[in-house]
Amino acid sequence: MHTTYLLNGQPLVSSQNGASHFGDGLFETIAIRQGQPCLWQYHLNRLHQGCLRLGLPVIDVAQLTAEVQQLCHSHPQAVLKIILSTDNAQRGYQRAADIAPNRFVQCHPWPDSPLYQTPFPPVRLQLCQTRLGCQPLLAGIKHLNRLEQILARKEIQPPAVEGVMLNQQGQVVEGTMSNLLLWRAGIYLTPPIVDCGIAGVVRQLVLDQAVQQNQTVRQEVVSLAMLRQTDALFILNSLLGVRQVAAVGEHIYPPVAMPTFLQRIHQICFTPD
Repeated sequence: MHTTYLLNGQPLVSSQNGASHFGDGLFETIAIRQGQPCLWQYHLNRLHQGCLRLGLPVIDVAQLTAEVQQLCHSHPQAVLKIILSTDNAQRGYQRAADIAPNRFVQCHPWPDSPLYQTPFPPVRLQLCQTRLGCQPLLAGIKHLNRLEQILARKEIQPPAVEGVMLNQQGQVVEGTMSNLLLWRAGIYLTPPIVDCGIAGVVRQLVLDQAVQQNQTVRQEVVSLAMLRQTDALFILNSLLGVRQVAAVGEHIYPPVAMPTFLQRIHQICFTPD
């Protein structure tokens, strides 16, 4: 007997795709400017680390780059999505010995939501009840299983546009689609990505640029009290760049000018490589 499928009641020719069955794979979401990817090397680095962590073959960078350029060269502004997914010929969790991940390269229109337009006023966040599970092996990489984020985003109600997620100990980790950066007395803090959460490319850019520009950025455990006591709060995301936060729930932050350091980070985020 051969394996058969129905998709919405219609016969489907398919295989045991690890992405759709188990979330076995990786993805990257990348801003496109002037037909070129932004922060390309940062995305490649995270994709490489994800492959090593999940035991997938290392990507062919030249091949992937050529595919990206083929798809995006004519778009002045767009969103690129890269998906690496396993494709097993057998049932169950065991991968085939000679696995070769499928590459999906997609180019989407830039979101028309006001959130993704520049300039944009400071955003409001909401504290999410859904908490992140602890799994150090998966912390940092952008694997395909995003159920925690999906559940958390269901909680968010306007005027909030993003949520703050905690770990099982009640410590602040990240947003549902962003990393967090606190600014207090001229010092920046960002929660460590150790047991859960995604190590965002803009977060890594901030860490790298801080060394070059003599800025202090510490990776420290952040409590809810610290989140409310900081002078300013920012969210970091490859499509948003750096966005200032106006409030988390009922707590309102006093308006401050975005530091020059972060203005520069935002500019780099949307400068084609």
